[in-house]
Parts: sequence; structure tokens; C-alpha cells
Amino acid sequence: MTILVWIIRLALGLVGLATLGLCVLALAAPFHWILALFGAWDRLIIIFGIVGLGAFWLGKWRMMAILQGVAVLALLYFNVRVPTDYPPIFGKERDPAGEFVMAWANIHDNRSALKRLALLPEVKKAKVIGLGEVPESSNLQELFPAADQSESEVPSQETWGVETLGCRVMKPNGDLSVWKGRNFGLKARCDGFTLFVLHLQNPTRGRGEGLRIRNLELGVLAEAVAKEPGPVLVMGDFNTTPSALPFYRLLKATNLKRVACGGPNAGTWRPIFWSGTTMDKIPSLRVTIDHILVRDLDVQACHVGPDVGSDHFPLIVTITQPN
Repeated sequence: MTILVWIIRLALGLVGLATLGLCVLALAAPFHWILALFGAWDRLIIIFGIVGLGAFWLGKWRMMAILQGVAVLALLYFNVRVPTDYPPIFGKERDPAGEFVMAWANIHDNRSALKRLALLPEVKKAKVIGLGEVPESSNLQELFPAADQSESEVPSQETWGVETLGCRVMKPNGDLSVWKGRNFGLKARCDGFTLFVLHLQNPTRGRGEGLRIRNLELGVLAEAVAKEPGPVLVMGDFNTTPSALPFYRLLKATNLKRVACGGPNAGTWRPIFWSGTTMDKIPSLRVTIDHILVRDLDVQACHVGPDVGSDHFPLIVTITQPN
């Protein structure tokens, strides 16, 4: 009987050690490009960490249970410290004339996804559209007629396929770039607020170079937003989870708040080959790397849209248009 008890304790300890290892990797994610993969799944790893905590406790590995508890609490802290705007769960009584609907989607060079996005009812009535990785020669005026494009300049060759429709786009002047000729986003003037639309570097690319560039881009973005007076809205693919330290610094430096589109745990990206599979139906497996950020704007609603055929899901936000 004693041998069986020790075998069970050992098995529980191994489960706990495996989950503790995952927690440590997620906590170390900001410091290495490979570990960024684990950091991207930190919310799922919190669940595994709680399972491991139970395993350590049941196996009477008390000291390891304390270490595991500290790791789980640290991951929770990094997620909840982010300044966040939670739109009302039940929509308040609103004046339709004051509603301003906006949409963001990273299309990932998929023409069919772009067309499916344009057919979504909420996107059809959107007054501003932000897009990432738009295929060349896409007829955006025909696809999104509700967004006023009369004064738009769309320098897609300079912005890694980032486009925006519905506001007056300012020609890139290097204020959203970390090297010459490569702008990671666009700035536009809308009625009553400034809009930034962007697509930041993937931190897992280039054996550390991607992580370095992504962090530099977040710093440059912070400087650009901090210079803008008045209300600001930022939308895009940040390739950054909410718990990442550089993302937190961006929000603190600019007084921006992350809008919890779809609730605190809604994800916006998953591998495209999961589309339509059982894996795609598990919300905790999605990673939150597309964000809507606001400053001095009243957000009425925000949600994650349906699958349009890209590896990213669209975001649809409704704000009260400033006077």
C-alpha cells in the first residue's frame, strides 16, 4: 500500500512539475523570442497551472504547491493590471444618430476573406474600416461603400498592407516606423478623434530580431500617440498579448485603455488549420493579439466577429462619436 501511495504522489508531482514549467516559460516570455510562443498562450497556461496546483496539493508536495501558487498569481497579475475598458454587457439605450461603428480585421493576404468580411452586416454599416495585410489591387471602394473614401490616401506599398477607410489618412512621414520606408501603420483624422491603424512585427520571427522590432514599434507608437491631443482610437494586430510588459508600458505612457472586446478572455487569433475543427470551438485556445485601444472615447459595444477565412477574427467596436 505504501508503494502505491508513493507512485500516486510521484505521478501527481510530475503533473505539477510539467505545469509549473509551463508557467515559468510563460512568465519568461518577454525575454526570448522562442518563449514568446508560451507567453501568447498564458491565459490557457493559467488553467494548466491551477490543475498543477491541485496536483501538488493532493500529492502533499506543499513547498512545490506554494511555488506553483506564486507562479499562477503572477500570471493573473500580469493579465489584470492592464488598464481596460469593459463595454456594458447589456447595451444601454443609445441614440443611433450618435453611434459610430468601426471594424478591424487582419486579412492575411486572403481575397476571399476580404470579401466575406465585407458581407458581414455589422461591417456593412461601419463608417471606418481598418485592415491588415490587404492583398494588392483590392477594390476597397467597391467592397466597403459605406466608408467615405473621398479624401483617403492609401499608401499600401509603404505600410505592410495596412489600409484604412472612412477618415482622412495622413501620408506616412516616418513617425510610425523603426526603419526608413517601412511604416507599421497609418494615422488618420476622423471627426472628433485621431485614429491609428497598425500591424506590428511578429515577435517569433528572425531568432530574436522580430521580438526586438516589435518592442521598438510599441515604443515608437507610444511616442506618436502621446503627442496627439484629444481623443484617440488605436486598432490593429499588435502581435502582443495583453499581459506583455511593453504593451502595458504603451498604455501607461499614453493613457490608453484596452477595450475588452467580447469579454476579458475573448481571443482573436488561432492557426488557420483549426478553422471549422473542434479546436476552433474552444475559446481558451484563441490568443488575444488584435486590440482596440481608446483614450477619452465612450465605447458602447465591442465584440469579436465571426470567422471570415483568415487566421485572425475581426473586431467590431461602436463608440459615441465625439462632438
